[in-house]
Amino acid sequence: MNAKQHRDERIATMDRQASPTLGAVLKAARRRIGVTQSQLADLSTVSVRTIRDLELDLTHNPRRETLRLLLDGLRLTGAQRARVEEAAVGQATPGLPADSLAPPPAVLDPTVGRERDIEALTCLIELGGHRLIRVVGMAGVGKSRLIQEVAGAVDASGQMPVVWAEPDGGATGRPTDSLHAHIATLLRGARDMARTCRVRPESDPESHAESDANPGPEAALDAALDQLASAFGADDILLVVHGVTMSPASEAALRRLLARCRGLHVLCEAREGSKGGAGTDYPVFPLSVSDRPVGPSGRESVVSPALQLMLSRSGSLEREAPADSRTMAALAGVCQNLDGIPRAIEAAAAWLLLYNPDQLLSVAQRDPFKLATPPGHDTAALRAALEASVASLHPRDADVLRRLAAHALPFTMTQALSAPEQAGDSELSAIHLLCTRGLVRPADCDAGGTPRFTVLNLVRHLLAEPTAPAIPPLESRGPLRWHSPASMESSSCAA
Repeated sequence: MNAKQHRDERIATMDRQASPTLGAVLKAARRRIGVTQSQLADLSTVSVRTIRDLELDLTHNPRRETLRLLLDGLRLTGAQRARVEEAAVGQATPGLPADSLAPPPAVLDPTVGRERDIEALTCLIELGGHRLIRVVGMAGVGKSRLIQEVAGAVDASGQMPVVWAEPDGGATGRPTDSLHAHIATLLRGARDMARTCRVRPESDPESHAESDANPGPEAALDAALDQLASAFGADDILLVVHGVTMSPASEAALRRLLARCRGLHVLCEAREGSKGGAGTDYPVFPLSVSDRPVGPSGRESVVSPALQLMLSRSGSLEREAPADSRTMAALAGVCQNLDGIPRAIEAAAAWLLLYNPDQLLSVAQRDPFKLATPPGHDTAALRAALEASVASLHPRDADVLRRLAAHALPFTMTQALSAPEQAGDSELSAIHLLCTRGLVRPADCDAGGTPRFTVLNLVRHLLAEPTAPAIPPLESRGPLRWHSPASMESSSCAA
C-alpha cells in the first residue's frame, strides 16, 4: 500500500469514527418528535426490543424493511431520512445478508381453523421474548403448515428476518446457501456425535486416540456453531427448522447456538413436550368438530373448522351438495370419526371421487383408518404413528388410556376422576401426557363451560383390534373412576 492509499484509508476511518452511529441518529430523531420507544413501536409496528437494540447499537445490520418502517413512523423525509440511511450503511458489518434471504415458501391452499394459533405463535416470537419454541403435536395435525404460516406472517411484518432452514442444506445458488449448509451441518453433526458417543464409550482409551486423529462430527459441529454465530450476531432473527422432528441432540445444539446469539429465535417441531423444561412448548390439537349433527336450519352457525376444511377440499362434490343438510350431516360425521385431524380429513376428501357422502360416513364408522390414507397410497403413516405412540406409553399411562377409551362420550375431569382436587399427580399427569401425545383431544365444553376431552376415535379403533398393543394391567388403579354413561349424560345436561 503506497502512502496516498494509506492516508486515504486513515481519513475514511476517521470520518467513520466522527460520524454519529445509527443508534444515536435514531434516538435523536425519536426525541425530536417527543415519543417513547413504546410509542414509536406502535407507530412503526417494529418491536420495542428491536428499537432498543438499534438505539444501543447492538444491531449493526438492520433489515431494509425494518428501517423503512421506523423512518415512516418517525415521519422523516428528505435530508433527515437520507442521514439515517447513510448512518445505517456506514455502520453495516459483514453478517447475515438479510435482504438476500428468500422469503419462506408461500402456503398455496387456504389454512382453516388455525387463525388463533397463528396469532398466538406470532406474538410469542415478536412480543413474548420466547426464543426456543417447539410446536408440539401428533403426526398429521398440521404442525408444518402452521409453522409455514407463522414464518410468512413474521417475514411480512418486517419485525425480523426469517431464515427458512433447508434440512439438507439446499442447493439453489442463492447467496445464503452456505448458511443453510451450516445449519444442516449443525443438526446432522449433533446427531452423528450422539450416535458416535453411544457406539464408543468415553472410557475406551482407543476412542480418544482416534478422536484426536480424526475429529469427526464434533469438529464439524463446532465449526458450524462458529460460522452461524458469526452470521447471526446479536440481531433479531427467526430461524425456522421445518419438516424434521428435533432429536434431543439436535435440540441441544440449537440451545448452544441460542446461548451465543442473543437475538436469535428458533421455531421447530416436536412430537411431545420437552422433559427438560428449556424452551416453550406450543401444543397443537386437531381441528374442533361439532358434537351435534348438522341440521337443515342454522347450518352456518354450527359448521366446525374440521367441516370447513372438508368442504374446502371437496372439489368433486356437486355445486349444490354443500347446501343439502343430509350431505352436511354426513360430512360432519366423517370429520367426527376422523377426530378433526387435518391430514386424515384431506385424505378422506379424496375418497369423495369414489363414494358419495353417505357411503363415506359408513366407511368412516366401520374403518376410519381406510379413509385416513388417500386412494392409491400404500403407506398408513397416521396409523403407524398412533401405534408407536401407544406402544411407547408407560404401563400406568397406557392403563389410564384404556379406561378412558372404554367410554365414548366426551368427559370432564370431574367425570373422569372421582375427586379431581384429591387426585394424585400421576393420574392428572397421565391425562396431560395423553393430550400432548395427541391420543386424547379437547372436545366441546359442556353447558356450563367446563372443558371436556375425548379419546381419539382412531385410538379406540386401534385398541379394539385383536392386534392392539399389549398393555400390562396395574394392580392399583388409583382414583380414576367413571360415572355410568347415563349419569354422565344427565350431569352434562344438568350443567
